[in-house]
Amino acid sequence: MLTIVKMNEENVEQAAQVAAQCLREAWSVETCRKQLTNPNDTTLVAFEADKAVGFLSCWCIAGEAEINNVCVLPDHRRKGIAKAMFDKLAELLPDAQSWVLEVRESNTAAIALYESLGFSPAGVRRDFYEAPTENAVIMVK
Repeated sequence: MLTIVKMNEENVEQAAQVAAQCLREAWSVETCRKQLTNPNDTTLVAFEADKAVGFLSCWCIAGEAEINNVCVLPDHRRKGIAKAMFDKLAELLPDAQSWVLEVRESNTAAIALYESLGFSPAGVRRDFYEAPTENAVIMVK
């Protein structure tokens, strides 16, 4: 059974571990822990059978929700976990008027997911990512 909760002191290390397994630019435990005191932060952790399997971080300021990181462990992908985290985030941020995120140009699976959630390409940030250097597609909703 899938459970999605806000990141808290009890699950912050599990959240950071999921991010470290999925993201080249993963936040450390310390960075994740700092988000617990950020009044603009909403970070979610998805659990299946008490195992952290997904992570989604968002800052919402003045009605704009900026997605910082989204990830699901490889063996749990294509099960609707990322979509469920976005749905939960929308419930928690009903006043968000616009949404924005960046995604690697080569990450066609993520781009397809974001498009299915109503995001559209709005531009490109050249050489935004490192290791390897790659453009980011800016997507908005």
